[in-house]
Amino acid sequence: MQNNKRIVVSGSPGGGKTSLIEGFKKNGYTTFEEYSRTVIQAGQKAGTANLFAASPIRFSEELLKGRKEQFEQANHYPAQNKVVFYDRGIHDTYAYLKAVGKATPAWEERVFQYQYDLVFLVTPWRDIYTKDAQRLETFEQAEMYYPFIKEVYSKQHKIIEVPQLNILERISFIESYIKSYG
Repeated sequence: MQNNKRIVVSGSPGGGKTSLIEGFKKNGYTTFEEYSRTVIQAGQKAGTANLFAASPIRFSEELLKGRKEQFEQANHYPAQNKVVFYDRGIHDTYAYLKAVGKATPAWEERVFQYQYDLVFLVTPWRDIYTKDAQRLETFEQAEMYYPFIKEVYSKQHKIIEVPQLNILERISFIESYIKSYG
């Protein structure tokens, strides 16, 4: 069993998280993909275009289950530099529920049982924002979610905001920070 550092890349929808995760994967790191896309696709196959909008609690239950599995898997992989990256983490589930007024103390308790080593946040960035089949938010909604994500992670984690640079510079920024972190 490994003792890998768990690093979350989260923040605004469409802010470049997935591109960063893909870059880390190309660089040989162990990565975990954005699990909400799996839940969204399953909902769409079942005939619900936007499961989060239709049933935020049901969506969040499925999402939490998948993200907890990802969290637990981290130490089962021999990881480069003992680091694994997540495209969003468990705490995002609670942040999104807070943003739509569906969060409860029970949800907070459930997510705060889990601790990541570092959390990097990407800010809303209109120039790179695009919608796709699973990114259903408008840019304005993406901006609205960001403060909730930052607030929730800040309660328990050190937050590092990723500057709006090209993808290689962003990857270098994060890798340099991790190396200096130990």
